Formats: sequence, structure tokens, C-alpha cells
Amino acid sequence: MIRDPIRRTGSFLANRLLSGIWAPMLAAVTLACLLAAGLALLDRAGLSAWVAGLGWPLAFGMGAADDILDTVLAVQVAVLTLYFSITLLVLTLAAQSLGARLIERWIARVEIRATLAQWAALVAFSLVAQLFLSPEGGGPVPRATVLVALALTLFGIGWLGFAYHRLARTAHVDTSIADLGRDFATDRQDWGLTDGPDPDAAPGRVLRAWTSGYLGGFDRDRLIDVAHEAGGRIAVRVPDGGFVVEGDPLAHLWDGDDRMEAALRDTCEIAAYRADRPTGPFSLALLVEIAARALSPSVNDHQTAATCCDWIGHGLAARLGAEAGPEGWFVDADGDARLFVPESGVVAQALPFLAALHRAARPHPFVAERLVAAYRAALARAAHAPDRRRLSALIEEVARAPAGEGFSAIEGPRMEAAVDRAREGRAAPVPMAAE
Repeated sequence: MIRDPIRRTGSFLANRLLSGIWAPMLAAVTLACLLAAGLALLDRAGLSAWVAGLGWPLAFGMGAADDILDTVLAVQVAVLTLYFSITLLVLTLAAQSLGARLIERWIARVEIRATLAQWAALVAFSLVAQLFLSPEGGGPVPRATVLVALALTLFGIGWLGFAYHRLARTAHVDTSIADLGRDFATDRQDWGLTDGPDPDAAPGRVLRAWTSGYLGGFDRDRLIDVAHEAGGRIAVRVPDGGFVVEGDPLAHLWDGDDRMEAALRDTCEIAAYRADRPTGPFSLALLVEIAARALSPSVNDHQTAATCCDWIGHGLAARLGAEAGPEGWFVDADGDARLFVPESGVVAQALPFLAALHRAARPHPFVAERLVAAYRAALARAAHAPDRRRLSALIEEVARAPAGEGFSAIEGPRMEAAVDRAREGRAAPVPMAAE
């Protein structure tokens, strides 16, 4: 099993560099140190004398270079501290009103990571450049190094205007809702078959989860290609975003060979928490969380909840217009069923989350009306009878605003089905993590 982490090293490094904060900052600081050392060596090799030959004001001495670098370093440290503090403050305040799960989404913004990495790199550059200063007069004046440090700092100050603007827009409620709605809409899948082999048939082999956590997705195309080459079929048993316990069945396999198991281990990501990815279930979960929080007595922001309903309708309509079927098997280029994914259709994925939104919207007719309008827009795009029936049931439930305690019309059938499966001794799919 040593080969598994080695095989994942490339994707791990790419993911760390493209997301989060610490890896881009580390890479930027390393490059800045190398650049400062390289420029200092070029100064020693004659670049400093060439710069001095350009005349005033570039022909400064060692004392002026020391003063400039001290001033530049002080500015860089102050700006880095200020921007980091403001970023934490803004995101913390926004998370209190919108939800803590959005913080990872916000810090993954390119402009936030680029700004922090930029100013950390500038501080590192100036620190290394000071090593080549010799106030006693020995050695050449690192004029090119000092000028580059000054130029980069001036560029960074100019960048701050854009960075602060984007930081404010990132945490703005309507901007976040619109971004989530677009992610929900663009997570489209073209399902090849609505019917296929029975996924509950006795499997030839069972791949069990190697750890507990949330299924963060898998490479659909690669699994289809591997199953096609091996002549087998794969049925994933856990929906995208569902929780799986170590040792429980993760996938059933028929025919084929060991390549299918290896592909599943390589492409299935099981994480300790739901990481932000532009996928339908998690984007919808965040939209519902924002709407439910907005409808709480402490916030009482009906307009924010209504905006979430509008973008939920946009996402449902867009994805229903792109789906070839509400659920079922994926097919290969020859039209043969190769990969089954449970709860693959957008409406089937959305039901657990929409139940929570219905509960929150019941006392608020304004929000309920917008939710009905969103479902009607989706119903106009639904091409398959199961989706139309589900959406019609949702519209009816919101329109009549049922009162009383107990399970709603959405929750009741799901819970009854789960109880029936448990009585039959079959594993029921775990509800989505954000439910």
C-alpha cells in the first residue's frame, strides 16, 4: 500500500498550491528569497555599477540603501499585519451571519490568497536583501536589489485597492449567494440511462471504506473508462457528500479486474469534513443554511432567504435542462452501463436539503411564495416524469404550508423507506452531511 500515497503526491501538491493559504505563501516566500539572493549576486557581479552609471537619483550610497530597505520593510510588515487582521475580522463577522462553512470558500479566493502571499513574499525579500548591506562600506551597494524591493512594494500598495474591494465583495451576502447559485447550476451531469442492471443485485466483489468520513466526490470519467477496459460494472453505494463508516460497503463491483478497485481508491476522496467544492449537493446545502439562518428570529432577514430561493430555482432549472435522466447508470461510448451513482438526479439530491428550508419557510408567506416560483421555474424545465412528480409535490407542500409537528411530506417517505430497508437488512444511504 506504499504506492497509494506516492501516486497521490502530484495531485496533493497541486491541490495545496491551488487552495488554502499556507502553501501559496510558502511558495511565494521561497521564490522571493531566491530572487533577492540572485539580484544581490548580480549586483556584486556589476549590475549595481551599471545602475549607478544611470546617474541621479539611482547613484545612491550604502547608507541610503540601508534607509530605503528599512522603510520598505516597515511598510511591508505593517501592511501584511493590517490586511491579515482585516481579513480575519471581515470573514469572522460574515460567518456569524451567513454560516461558518463559507469561511473555507472565502479564503480560497484567488485575490485573498494572492494578496497575503504577495506581502509575505515582500517581507521575505527585504529581509534577505538586508543581508547584503554593508554599512561599513565593504562590498558593492545592492542598488538593483533595493530598487526592485521599492518597485514591488509600490505595486503591492496599488494592488491593495483591488484587494480590499474584492474582500468586501467576497463577504457580501448577495455576492456569496449568487456564487453558490452558479456553482449549483453548473454542476451538471448528463446521465446516460434511467434504467439499467439492478444495483442491489449480489455483487461479485465489495470495496469497503478504508476510513470514516464524507465522500467528497470521484472521477466519473476515469471510473467509466476503467470499467469499460476491464469489462466490468461499478455501483457506488454512498451518494456524493454522504457519510461512510470505515469498513462499510463503498462500492459493489461486477466482473472486471483489480484495476476497478485501484481506480476507486485513487479517485474517491473520503474527508473528515465537507470541503468546499463547486458541486451541487454542497452548494445547495450552503444556500439552504443561509436561508434558514436568515429566517431565524435573531436575524429575521426575509430578503436574504428569498434571494436564496431565487438561486435555488436557477440551479434546479439549469441542471434539469442538462440531465438526460433523473437517476441511474452512466454509460460508456458503446452505450453499456458501467457506473451507478445513488441519488444522482438533481431533485433526488436536493430533497434532504429542501426539507430543512420548508420547515424554516412555513411561517413566512413571502419566502414561501418565492420558493413556489422557484419550483415552478424548475418544473418548466423538467423533462422526466419522476422529476415532475417530485417538483409538483414540493409546490403543493409549500403552497399549503402544513402545520403541526412530525415529519413533513418530504421527510416522511424518506424515513419510511429507510425503515423498510433496515428491516430487510439492507444498508440505507446516509443522509447528506449538512442535513
